[in-house]
Amino acid sequence: MAGPSLEQWILDLGLEQIDDPLIGKSIYRKPFAGQIILSAELDGQISIGLRQARDRRRLARKKLATMLGLSERVYERYENNVSRLTVSRLVHLCEVLGASPEEMLSPAAPPSMGQDLYCGGPSVGLYRKATDL
Repeated sequence: MAGPSLEQWILDLGLEQIDDPLIGKSIYRKPFAGQIILSAELDGQISIGLRQARDRRRLARKKLATMLGLSERVYERYENNVSRLTVSRLVHLCEVLGASPEEMLSPAAPPSMGQDLYCGGPSVGLYRKATDL
């Protein structure tokens, strides 16, 4: 399958090469509001999304941890941005919270990736931070 060259793909999507310390090598990211957000910041915003989703449901951390088969302390590491979520853990969280992946990830999603249904407009987490600089 031919498809576009790597260079053309990068150009078409407006990607920029950066050195992300968390990744440890050069990667390509799409800037928004003139900023490129690093992986560590995205992880922090995802942690906020987890906590907000749980709080909206008024569910105690311990109860959620039990449904996930985790100790409260282990689950707390996700909400405090100490441990990174796997995709399978995110899917499981969505199941037990009755949430969508979009709800969980919306604080980390730049406005170009869609609307944040839970804040009534464009995603605001990182967008606000980037536009405040």
